[in-house]
Amino acid sequence: MNSNDIRTIEKKIGYEFADKALLERAFTHASADATATKNYQSLEFLGDSILDFVVAKRLMEINPDAHEGALTRNRAAIVSKEPLADEIDKLGLAKFLIVGKGESAESISSQTKIKSDIFESVIGAIYLDSKNIACAEKFVLSKLAPLFNGDTKHVLLKDYKTELNEFSSKHELKVEYSTLSAEGKPHEPTFVVAVKINGLECGKGEGKSKKEAEQRAAKIALEHIKK
Repeated sequence: MNSNDIRTIEKKIGYEFADKALLERAFTHASADATATKNYQSLEFLGDSILDFVVAKRLMEINPDAHEGALTRNRAAIVSKEPLADEIDKLGLAKFLIVGKGESAESISSQTKIKSDIFESVIGAIYLDSKNIACAEKFVLSKLAPLFNGDTKHVLLKDYKTELNEFSSKHELKVEYSTLSAEGKPHEPTFVVAVKINGLECGKGEGKSKKEAEQRAAKIALEHIKK
């Protein structure tokens, strides 16, 4: 990564690094360097935790009377892979990903999971460089601000699971949820859940928690049975 790349990234994210190597590490895929202190994996781990905290704090500030369930659902939606990857696309940062020899940078950087990892690793890098949670918080809120206003297709503002249960009870239908898979890193698994109505699969959902996956599956099932 050359100095022009670094300046471009800093301008796009709105933060200037004192330690430029830390910024470069935030864009270094494990295929380029498996050493934990030289790729973005641990930065992504840290950034993921900071992101959860910042989003939870902001949601409580906006909705002080909201119930825990609603806060949890909205946080899960905001910090899910899709909106984070969308932001990386808007900023045009995926092209700066550093991958190993023989690997396709375009193929790897086009993956939603990888782009969301980059977003989180940048958060972690900003925090370590600044040693100030406020700097990381400023980056998160400046990029994800529209999501807190409900201006996104990703945010689950409704409790679709409860709505599906109420609809099913009214029409005497049996609803069953099953976890099809739980893959990914131990600290960041991705769950896939299916929902069946009277034994027939009517929807599948993916999320960073079983609850989020169930909500997405229920939303799809509702759309299916209400056609």
